[in-house]
Amino acid sequence: MINSVFPLSNRHDDAVPQPQGLRQLVAWRNLLEQCARKPGRKSVHGLRSLTLRLRTELEFGWPAQAPEPAAARAFRRWKREGKWLRKTLQPVRDADVSLARLRSLRDTGDASTRSRPALSKRCRREIDQLERLQQEQRRKRMVKLKTALDERGKRLKGLREEMDAAMATLLPLRAGKTAEAALGIFSALAAELPKLDGSNLHTYRKRLKQALYLAEMSATADPLARQYALAFRKIHLAAGEWHDWEALALRARRVLGRGSRKDGLVSVLNTLAGEALRRALALSRRSTARFLKTPAAMQLEAAPPKKPVASVAIEDAGEQALPAG
Repeated sequence: MINSVFPLSNRHDDAVPQPQGLRQLVAWRNLLEQCARKPGRKSVHGLRSLTLRLRTELEFGWPAQAPEPAAARAFRRWKREGKWLRKTLQPVRDADVSLARLRSLRDTGDASTRSRPALSKRCRREIDQLERLQQEQRRKRMVKLKTALDERGKRLKGLREEMDAAMATLLPLRAGKTAEAALGIFSALAAELPKLDGSNLHTYRKRLKQALYLAEMSATADPLARQYALAFRKIHLAAGEWHDWEALALRARRVLGRGSRKDGLVSVLNTLAGEALRRALALSRRSTARFLKTPAAMQLEAAPPKKPVASVAIEDAGEQALPAG
């Protein structure tokens, strides 16, 4: 069993001051233990995010330090196992996202807006129907996840030990100045995907995560990195919200049928997805103009802000409604 592979009693390493990379590995191991015992919403999301975040930080920090062959092999294994782990966690994560969005929709259903009226009785019934289905799917996926982690336990333990040894041979990672690398990724994305829309926004968001994580590495010490991190986080969350509503609308159409009435759930989800898509695209355009100095930049800088914009906290949890990814 994986709980014996990752013993819960080994907490002494948490109390010892450690380099950032080792602290991340300890946090990763602890989240893996939690998912093996009981794959809760936060632990599943946290493990997926931390796996990708750690990979990004290591990819940035290791090449400049010419790691020894053993360290390089450990990192290659980390990337392979991390890819498997994120893919294995994804079905449970998807169910959690759908359930969270359905709950948020029900909780705010009485508040009508200009573009969306209050939820009809029919829509509420359809929310209940889809929610029951998602809860059942979540239970089945949780069983499969625990089985997969059990079967992979020894391999993951070996990987963790290899990474511990590899990290001990390295100098501290280059976490001081990551703003330039983050902006480089953002600039390359803008050039590769100059016309964002619903067909490529999800790809854009997945690639943007690397820039976001790099910016966050030095955000506390570098004001420029902090600006990038705040802007990229806003795009990341907005694009994630769009993807959540879009995926949920597709699932609702499959369950409820394409002939759903205008006051039904599918229509509401399509409206929410459209609103979120417009917000995400607008945020991306503004950040592109601001940081890459496109022709629209001068207009944005000259125009006074309409109202103060609340800052987005730099945190990986993203638990407002569990955005995808």
